[in-house]
Amino acid sequence: MSKNKNIGTITLCGLIVGPVLGSGIVLLPPLAYKLIGKWAIPAWIIIMLLGIIFAYVFVFLSLKSPGNEGVAIAIGNVFGNFFRELTSNFLTSAVCFGPTAVLITAANFLKSFNIFSNIKVEMIAFGMEIICALILICGVKTLAKFTLILTGLTAALLFCGSIYTLIFASNVHAPETSFSFSKFGYTLLLLFWAIIGWEIIGNYIEDIENPKITLIKAMTVSLIVIISLYITVALSVQNVSSSSHDILTIMTPLFGSFSLPIIALAASGLCMCTYLMIVGGVSRMSAKRAANNKLPFYLSYVNKNGSPINAIITLVCIHLVVLSLTVANFLSLDKIITCANVFFLSNAIVGLAAGFKLLHNIKLKIAISILIVSFTLLLFKAALWSISLLIIVVLLSIYNNKRLNKEKIPSSCG
Repeated sequence: MSKNKNIGTITLCGLIVGPVLGSGIVLLPPLAYKLIGKWAIPAWIIIMLLGIIFAYVFVFLSLKSPGNEGVAIAIGNVFGNFFRELTSNFLTSAVCFGPTAVLITAANFLKSFNIFSNIKVEMIAFGMEIICALILICGVKTLAKFTLILTGLTAALLFCGSIYTLIFASNVHAPETSFSFSKFGYTLLLLFWAIIGWEIIGNYIEDIENPKITLIKAMTVSLIVIISLYITVALSVQNVSSSSHDILTIMTPLFGSFSLPIIALAASGLCMCTYLMIVGGVSRMSAKRAANNKLPFYLSYVNKNGSPINAIITLVCIHLVVLSLTVANFLSLDKIITCANVFFLSNAIVGLAAGFKLLHNIKLKIAISILIVSFTLLLFKAALWSISLLIIVVLLSIYNNKRLNKEKIPSSCG
């Protein structure tokens, strides 16, 4: 990878905040309020506290064994080389599916504009895919600046809209919502998606200036921004003086008729940030694995900007195939999301297990245990066919591990 350290604290914050927020900042607060009413705020506080632990574990793992293969290196040091490769395969499999769903979600938001209203969602997603690919090929510096600008503008707009509504258009109240343990638990499971994203940070570590200091600073600032924004938006959604408790309603008092386009641009922009971060991170991981003969060697090529161009193009081509399958109605958005989530969750569970073993603070271990149990419960909610794909990836990883071990034996004997 590039020897230039292009990512400082502020740019790293942009790289973190946008993808972690994603479309969740628009979709999750209204959903939580609809499900459990006044109990949504306590649910958000619990999730944000667990999010701090989740962020800390993956930043800790990234610093424990730094390299663009990310936390897989630390996992390998704890559980052995097989789990290092397995988690890398989980993440790669997730990124073969997930980014397409992210861009389709962004395209659905953009459909609210007249200019896009008569264009198929998949075609809008295709155009966004090409734009994202060009940004990734331009290098991590361009990627970081782009996500920083998008994240900064979006966070500012959402924060200002929410604060304005709380001050001038709210009716602070405690709706009569009886507590339901089952509904509260189900809502917590849904809200765990608000903290996913930190596990990719380690894949950029070779381009981060002074990682030990920069990562901790960026984690702290990013957590403050993410928690403040989620809690503020959730409070605004709950207390807005309207029968509708959604993002459009809380943005309208300040932005009026511009609210819908602002939300559409904000959500689609954050979706693009998510795409850029995860595809950029996994392409860098794939290039490093290819250089170590774990993947086809052609994936290791890096251009003058330090971008793993062959790995990026390969992932983009896979996404275009997935997009084509959705056009042909062989795949639906729900199925793509389900499949990606299964692999993202599996990767997170193994990473958290490594953190549980390495970290000795009993309070941290308890929090990590809660996260592992929660993610496992989410995994059990997945469709059988996506679990079958997960099993196939595990079996292929076992086969490949045995093959590599057999190849090592003759060479070591010689």
